[in-house]
Amino acid sequence: MKSGSNEMTDIDRPAGPSSTPGRNDAPSRHLINAFLISGLVLITVVLLVWGSNVLIPLAVALLIWRFINALADVYQRLWSRWLGPMRGLALLLALLTIFAASLLALDVVVSNVSAISASSREFQKSIDILLERASNLTGIERDRIIDETFGQLRLGQLLGAMVSAMTSLASQFSVVFVYVIFLLVEQKFFNIKLNAIVRDENRRARIRSLLDRVSQDVNSYVWIMTLVSLLTAALSYAVMIAVGVNHAAFWAFLVFILNFIPTVGTILATLLVSLYGLLQLGDFKSFLILLTAVGLIQFFVGNVLQPRMSAKTLNLSQFVVILSLFIWGALWGVVGMFLAVPITAILMIVLANFPSTRVVAAILSETGELRSAGDAAKADTPAP
Repeated sequence: MKSGSNEMTDIDRPAGPSSTPGRNDAPSRHLINAFLISGLVLITVVLLVWGSNVLIPLAVALLIWRFINALADVYQRLWSRWLGPMRGLALLLALLTIFAASLLALDVVVSNVSAISASSREFQKSIDILLERASNLTGIERDRIIDETFGQLRLGQLLGAMVSAMTSLASQFSVVFVYVIFLLVEQKFFNIKLNAIVRDENRRARIRSLLDRVSQDVNSYVWIMTLVSLLTAALSYAVMIAVGVNHAAFWAFLVFILNFIPTVGTILATLLVSLYGLLQLGDFKSFLILLTAVGLIQFFVGNVLQPRMSAKTLNLSQFVVILSLFIWGALWGVVGMFLAVPITAILMIVLANFPSTRVVAAILSETGELRSAGDAAKADTPAP
């Protein structure tokens, strides 16, 4: 009886913590989740690369579409007191403004690049003169390496490649414009579709709040970068005119465009303007003046004025910004570098709204302070 009683006690004794199936399976679940996440990332990268011909124009169209709506808001506020809302007219005027500005910019770029390419032989002579001066100043002869490096430089070919790139951009512009038109036509049905897809009112309100937050932050970023880039381009244009640089309008436009690429774009714009001045004028003094003046303009506007205007609008880590430039540049080329900051900001906002991914959003942020979709309504509405 005693042994039977003991056997009953052993059988009836509750299982210890070590025999809990859930805890034994935990490492397996983590391993499976890691494989699933890795596979999802790999599939996403492959789709981004393979579908770039479709996704790049679509991403650009979405950004332009948001900017058109933001510009329409400005027009609407201008006349709403006297004429009423008239949203359709505001959208049409904003669309025409963007379309006209794009055509003007494209014409300036293509015509100026062609003119610069035509005068490339003179730049080749300037290179030879500059090399001779450098050789006389330093006492170092122009050895075979320098001759092969600079003597075979063909600026005409390089600038011809720029013309080809602009032609390709023009063909993509038509696709982007078609996307934008259809987005503007379809946007009045977005809320109806959302109501049909998401039946739960609380979830629907949360999604709307998330979309509003994304829209506000992206609009603020685009407006601020546009104003900052315009100011930088205008000041750089004045410097180039004072120094005597030809085609100053084209180079000012290039400064404006490249300013949308943080850090890398501003450095590249400064170097391009300075090197062109060196080639055209054949004078190291002009090169130093351009390098110093344009560099100081970029530094003041980017590091003093822009932070005061943006007030950390996107709250992105500077390291993450630089990293995103190289990642999206590797995936989508130069266009990816232009889109890197808005895409990364949108990704951070979305990740901040899910408990399981908030830690990733905190890593992407600059301060670690995150706002969920529910907090968006409490945030101050940024001025356009």
